[in-house]
Amino acid sequence: MRVVIVDPSYASPVGHHQELNGALLAALTAAGHSVEIWADEALAEAPGLRRVSCGCGYVDQRHWADLAGSLHLAARLRRQFETALATDAAAGIPEPAVWLAHGLLPFQQIALAQLLQHQPPARVVVSLMFAPGETLSGMAGPDPTRLRQQAGTISRTAHQALVQACRQAGHQLVLGSSSATTLALHAPLLEAAALPAGQLHPAVVGAGCQVRPPAAADSPLVLLHWGDRKPDKGWQEALAALRALMLRDPVQRPPWRWLFHSYSLQPWAPQERELLHQASQQLGDALLWLDGPVTSAEMQQLLAHCPVALLAYSPSTYAERSSGVLWCFGAARHAAGLPAQAVGYGGHWLQSEAESLGMGWRAATMVADSLDGESWLGGIEQAMTAIAEPVWLPAADQALGRPFAAWVLQQLQLARG
Repeated sequence: MRVVIVDPSYASPVGHHQELNGALLAALTAAGHSVEIWADEALAEAPGLRRVSCGCGYVDQRHWADLAGSLHLAARLRRQFETALATDAAAGIPEPAVWLAHGLLPFQQIALAQLLQHQPPARVVVSLMFAPGETLSGMAGPDPTRLRQQAGTISRTAHQALVQACRQAGHQLVLGSSSATTLALHAPLLEAAALPAGQLHPAVVGAGCQVRPPAAADSPLVLLHWGDRKPDKGWQEALAALRALMLRDPVQRPPWRWLFHSYSLQPWAPQERELLHQASQQLGDALLWLDGPVTSAEMQQLLAHCPVALLAYSPSTYAERSSGVLWCFGAARHAAGLPAQAVGYGGHWLQSEAESLGMGWRAATMVADSLDGESWLGGIEQAMTAIAEPVWLPAADQALGRPFAAWVLQQLQLARG
C-alpha cells in the first residue's frame, strides 16, 4: 500500500521527528509498503522524504489560539498538500491508501481534514501528542486561562473537521496517543465530535528498543541533560548541578559518572559552553559530554546505564505536555530489566506518567531558587542511594515494550482485513 506520513513540523534533523519518521519509514518499507514522508522543504533530500510544506510547522504560535489564524494556516498547508497530489496525478501515481499523522498541531489537523474530504477512501491513522490547551509557550496575556480555552476550541474544531471529512469520504479513522493523560484530556472533545475515546499505543520514541544491560563492573551514569536547549527543558538546572559539582572538593564528589548531551538547534551562550568546557577539563572521565548528533541506538544504550535522570522540566509548561526523553529513558531501563528514577519538579505530566509506568520520581522541594545546584545534586544522591529492584507496572509493557511502528503496522493489517 502507498503510505503517506504527514509531518509538516519536521523541518530539522534535531529532535524526535527524524528519529520517529526514520523508524516508521524503515519498518513500513520492510513490510512491503511504499512510504513517503511529507515534511518541510527546509530539510535536505533523503530517501523516502518529500519536501512538501513551507512555513507550516512550529511558526507563529499566536495563531494557534485564534480560529481565523488557524484556518488561515490550515488553508495554506492544504494548498501545499494539494500541489503535491496534483504532481502525483500528472505522473500517474495513485492516491495514498494510508494517511499517517503524528504530533499534528490543530491547524495542521484541520488542513489534513480539508484535504481528506476530496480523497478516495483510505485508512487514516492519527497519533495525538499535544494536549487540547497546548500553546507551546507561544502566547502570553493577562488571562492565560482564556488563552488555553481558546486553544482548546481550536482542538475541538480540528477533531470535528477530521470526523466530518472521514465520514464524508468514507475513510477508516484510527485515533490514539502514547499517553493516557493526553487521551483523558482529549476525551470530552472527542466525545463532542462523536469520535471514539482513542487507543493507547506505544510511546512514539524509545519504545521497543534493544539494549545490553550494564555489566556489574560498569560505573553508573546519571543523566543531567539530553539535547534541546529549548526553554523549560531543565538545561539551566542541569548546568547549575554541574557547576555545584565542580565547586565540591574532589573527595566529596559522588563516585558515579555524569552524562550531558548538548547537541541542539538553539545555540548555547558563550558562558554556558565555557562552563561545559571547564567541567570537562576538571571532571575528566567522570563527565561524558556529547556535543554532536547521537544515533537512537547509541542514546538508548547510554540511557540504559543511567539509574537516575535529572528531568527538571518546567511544571507549568509541562503540566500536560509529554516528553520524548522521559520515554526513551524509561524504555532503555525497562529493556535492560532495571529500575529507573527521575529527579525534577512535581505535580505535572512527567511525574504522573513516570509513576504510572512504575518509574520512581523524586520531586524537588526547593522553590525559591531553581538554580540551586547543590539542592539538585542532593536530590540525585538521594535517588541513587534509594535504587531498588524494578517495579515496572503492566502499563510499562504496553507503553515501552514494543515499537510504535509495530502498532502502526497492526493498524494497516486490520485495514487489509
